[in-house]
Amino acid sequence: MEAIDLYAEAWEGIRNSHESGRLAHAYVIVGSPRGNALQFAESFLKLIYCESTEKPCNECTNCHLIDSHKHVDTLWIEPQSKARQIKVDEVRGLVHRMTQTSFDGGWKAGILVSAECMNVNSANILLKTLEEPPPKSVLLLLTDSPQALLPTIISRCQKIVLSEGKTGAKDTLWEAPLMEILRELPPVGGLDASRLAGRLKTILDTVKAEIAGTVEEELGGGDEALDESKLKDVLDARTNARLKEVQAEVFRVMLDWHRDILMLVSKVADEHLIFSNDRNALEEQAAQHTQASALQAIQVVEGMARRLDRNIPPAQIFDEAFRKLVR
Repeated sequence: MEAIDLYAEAWEGIRNSHESGRLAHAYVIVGSPRGNALQFAESFLKLIYCESTEKPCNECTNCHLIDSHKHVDTLWIEPQSKARQIKVDEVRGLVHRMTQTSFDGGWKAGILVSAECMNVNSANILLKTLEEPPPKSVLLLLTDSPQALLPTIISRCQKIVLSEGKTGAKDTLWEAPLMEILRELPPVGGLDASRLAGRLKTILDTVKAEIAGTVEEELGGGDEALDESKLKDVLDARTNARLKEVQAEVFRVMLDWHRDILMLVSKVADEHLIFSNDRNALEEQAAQHTQASALQAIQVVEGMARRLDRNIPPAQIFDEAFRKLVR
């Protein structure tokens, strides 16, 4: 689907939500923060602030104020320094503004341009507002790198995808080797389990190194000096945030694979298999399972994902999990 089609489809959804009084309290708008995502955000704001019957008119005072980013009930935030961070004080000020009464008695809006540039502390402060949003308020997070946002933030926002953003080989380099691992399941013994666990760890280590390289390039694009220790903190925070997003995708694929196996074991109509192109491999694995063991395999994968959020070495988590998958 072309970008313009995505824009039109998303716009129709926002217009319908506004007319029915069902706007969400927060949106992640994926696109260029200085291009289509920015234009979409401005149109969104005109829709809720426009003074005309046919909204947005692009002619009234409020529409012009939105164009100049000077509407009294909107607050725009974007990264400023070489660190390219949206800092804690800025987000705290935004949160405070959103809890106050609007000047015009209507909506209050906060717009974060390049929202992926929030550091961890900033993101956690914003997260509290997303969990308990003030009435008649809306947050718009503009980003071309949604994978850099905390998954907990993504889950509390509606996501509008206008363009693919910064995607490519670095974002999907894990898919092919992961599929190779899945096709070799289940492990035939402890040594085989350790071998597959090591391969999964290698995949995620490679992804982390690629992400760190990308983040370092982004941080090097500013024009102010940055203390070396501060640079490392920023680099680590952004790398780990993006890695968590990739990890979530990896485990989603693993869960989908095992759910396909459960469907085959349970003799459920299988025309909607997610991995239908790998049907032969799935059927071979399903033949080694009962319903109970197929369900247990799903629980093992879910357990891996949960344990990664704790201070447990990934190698240990993966090794123990793959041993539980031995048939």
